[in-house]
Amino acid sequence: MEEYRCESGIPIIRTFIALPVAGSPVEAICTMVGDMERAGVCAKWVKPRNMHLTLKFLGDLPRARIRQLAGAVSRAVQGEPKFDIALRGAGAFPNPARPRVLWVGVREGADRLTRLSRSIDESTVASGFAPADKAFRPHLTIGRARGESGGTRAADIISRNSDTFWGTVSVDCIHVVASVLQPSGPVYTSLARIPLE
Repeated sequence: MEEYRCESGIPIIRTFIALPVAGSPVEAICTMVGDMERAGVCAKWVKPRNMHLTLKFLGDLPRARIRQLAGAVSRAVQGEPKFDIALRGAGAFPNPARPRVLWVGVREGADRLTRLSRSIDESTVASGFAPADKAFRPHLTIGRARGESGGTRAADIISRNSDTFWGTVSVDCIHVVASVLQPSGPVYTSLARIPLE
């Protein structure tokens, strides 16, 4: 995995905490992404292998702190039983008519996912990491719109899929992930896998 070094020479890693999403839900979501592409919606789409729900973004961290971060996440999920979430619906931030971020929603299990994110934030802050820079909103980012091409075309497809069920995701482990930005898109590597009970 590539790293870069800050002025002190310490290896730095762009880091976030996430729940990976794979399998049949991703296949179903890719069908909608295909509809958007055919409709002329211009976006930087998340590659299927990279789909995930971000629970906390930490940004650049020294490699030496990754073990400490994994320990904080482990304490946050201690005693937390596995659960499922249902991916349902579609939307955009700030709104479907002027989309910047295109997403799939989380319905069933969203409250538990929110509590888990809050617990992770509290535990990591107690371990000396910065607090989350914005409130957690359960969603799966599928793309980032480019220019003004999204507008009406994206809004129409989002409206048609406002209650589409994409599938169920098992929340059975949380990952500490490294992100390396490359011209072809980000490459994600799991640095630590923390199982739920």
